[in-house]
Amino acid sequence: MKILVLGGCGTLGSAIVSQLKEKNRSYEIITAGRKTGDVHVDMTSKESIEAMFAKIGNVDHIVNAAGSAEMKPIEDLTQDDLKFSINSKLLGQVNMVLIGSKYLNEKGSISLIAGVIKDELIKMGTMYALTNGAVAAFARAAAFDIKKNIRINCISPSVLDESMVEYAEYFKGVKSVPAAKAAKAFIDVIESDVNGQEIKVY
Repeated sequence: MKILVLGGCGTLGSAIVSQLKEKNRSYEIITAGRKTGDVHVDMTSKESIEAMFAKIGNVDHIVNAAGSAEMKPIEDLTQDDLKFSINSKLLGQVNMVLIGSKYLNEKGSISLIAGVIKDELIKMGTMYALTNGAVAAFARAAAFDIKKNIRINCISPSVLDESMVEYAEYFKGVKSVPAAKAAKAFIDVIESDVNGQEIKVY
């Protein structure tokens, strides 16, 4: 089985890769990132995503653990902040489905990532709330609409324990989760028949 993990060298992505290897050493795992991984990809660029898939070819599962948005008070958000957030966290994942589905083998799956901020509001989290909510809605609608025999889901984790050193001041009152727990949700989706769902790990 050939599995592409975007953001595979990050905190969550590394946990996903580690658990996949523990599950089955025969899995062919390809990691992708902007500057790290087996292949490089810019999630904000449709052309970069197309080039990545042209290079790696067909896969059985696509897992996305990448994407970011601007964290600023809403009054300070600029048009560039909006474009960056939407292109990185939302449109990158939309294009991952539109392009990646063409390279996905029958009965394969695509797992997108949203996050807790759409449900647990935090100061300066408006762009994450917007993009996370849109990603979750897109995953459900895309799974319903797509004709190919594939599954599309969205995993929505809380802030990670491992990230709280850096982000604790933003996530006051939000319960964090270990990266391993969030990673397990991605593995469970790959190994199940679930489709069109948002799996919350809060």
